[in-house]
Amino acid sequence: MVTSWAEVVRRYEKGAQLPSMPGARTLEVTGADDEYIYVAHRLWQDKITRGYLEKAMQLLEEGKMTNDYGAVVDYYRTYIADERPTTAATILKDLGYVR
Repeated sequence: MVTSWAEVVRRYEKGAQLPSMPGARTLEVTGADDEYIYVAHRLWQDKITRGYLEKAMQLLEEGKMTNDYGAVVDYYRTYIADERPTTAATILKDLGYVR
C-alpha cells in the first residue's frame, strides 16, 4: 500500500537527515507540507513535488518501476520528472520503496 501523504508530512515536517548515495553528503530534509518536501544541501535549497513522489511510490508499489537505487534515479528523471531525481530516490529509499 502506498504511504499516505499525511504520513510523509509527519515524518519530514520537522526535518530529517537522510543518508544519500555512497560517497555523497547526507541529505537534509528541512520540512514538508501538503505539496512539497523541502530539502537543502550546503550549496542549494529546493523542494520535491508531492505529485511526482506519489507517482513514483505508486509505480514502485505496482512493480512497474525497478527498486534499485541507481536505476530509480534514471527512471525517475526520464519518466516522472527531471526534478532532483537523486534527491527523490533518496527520499523513496528512506520511505522503504527503494533498496
